[in-house]
Amino acid sequence: MEQKQTKISKRRMWSVYVFVERNIQIGRSMERQKRLTMPRVERHIPGVLQTAVQEYLYLNVVKMYKKNRILYIQIGVGKKKEMHMHDMKSVVGIQVREYDRSGRVQ
Repeated sequence: MEQKQTKISKRRMWSVYVFVERNIQIGRSMERQKRLTMPRVERHIPGVLQTAVQEYLYLNVVKMYKKNRILYIQIGVGKKKEMHMHDMKSVVGIQVREYDRSGRVQ
């Protein structure tokens, strides 16, 4: 008896860099906003504001789309699916590289 082997999917995948600009204060950490869809009132904390660019790297991206000024990035399918969201107002740049399942860059 031979063991069955599943066929490898030919669906293309991407690696995506997302560059996000944040206004931070000196001495505070750069954390992303948890609820992008809900409006949030900015707290006034005394201190000097600086702009900094934070970069996120997503590997094995299957789907990426924009809806209601929010960038959605889907990694994987099925139970292990992950969805990441970024507000388009703060996104400075996106860098995309496409490759197939074998790992060859197109």
